[in-house]
Amino acid sequence: MAALVLSPTNEKLPPQQRLENCLAMSDLITKMVTFIICHTIVDFEDDLMHDERLSVANAFLQRVTSTHLCNHKLTKEGISFKYKGEEFHLHEEFKTMTLTRSVYEHLVMFYFLYEHPKSTEERSVAWNYWKINSKKNFLDFFPTDAEQTSEEQDHVQADIEALRKEIFDTHIGQQCHKVLDEWTKIGKAAKPGCLEFYKEEEQLKVRRITYGQAWKYLFDKEEMMQFYRHLSMHCHPIYDGLLQYQSQAQTDEGYDGIPLYLSSCFLAYLCRLFLKQISQGNKLLKQQFSRQELYVFNALAQLPNDE
Repeated sequence: MAALVLSPTNEKLPPQQRLENCLAMSDLITKMVTFIICHTIVDFEDDLMHDERLSVANAFLQRVTSTHLCNHKLTKEGISFKYKGEEFHLHEEFKTMTLTRSVYEHLVMFYFLYEHPKSTEERSVAWNYWKINSKKNFLDFFPTDAEQTSEEQDHVQADIEALRKEIFDTHIGQQCHKVLDEWTKIGKAAKPGCLEFYKEEEQLKVRRITYGQAWKYLFDKEEMMQFYRHLSMHCHPIYDGLLQYQSQAQTDEGYDGIPLYLSSCFLAYLCRLFLKQISQGNKLLKQQFSRQELYVFNALAQLPNDE
């Protein structure tokens, strides 16, 4: 099983074998995560209706799974064009980068909302900060009718102020008031990223963690340092990314499945974090799947070492 987990990066294997192994592991992870999603919906229906955090956690897992399934389908089927009645298969090893990037960003946010905070109060402040940033994204996207726009924006602004009050009613909010007030006030544009609280000379402070910095918290692997930049380079109209696109190999060299492989790792990791949110979550997979399947799941959830 260890050879299977490491096979996507094993350049000694034929390209087709590497791709097939990526697809096989993706199928397995999807089957396991789908089981958890369905189990939660059926057996925790009341909790999902009344517990905001659990409901949102389940939404995280469902959205990431659907995104991963799109990645799997696109990786397996590829893209083809038709020209003058003939079909041309497009070879592009970067075609699913955007999907993998989305899965990674959801994993990062889930981690900093549910796993990283060290106390209930930290979780509450991080949660409300995230909700404020989310609501700020709506302030500029309302109908052109002036009366309706004013009413809707007033409602959103009132929600933001209520969330700010909840933050500043906490000890953390009071100790970090100046910074959090500046970051959350209406009129200040929302910035992507997550919150981390830390102590410096016995004083509590707060900083923002970007998606590009988050790898340090999730994975103990230096090679992840350039990972998010690489994903972004192939998701945005960046000069160097387009140069790499043009100069990519014209034949399959075994790298087409790597974005799917990484997506499988991130999905497994997020599912492992989600299991901590439900009663006896860690036992569910053990009761349903074999030791070999659990080995693959756990190995992917911590990004395998290529040794």
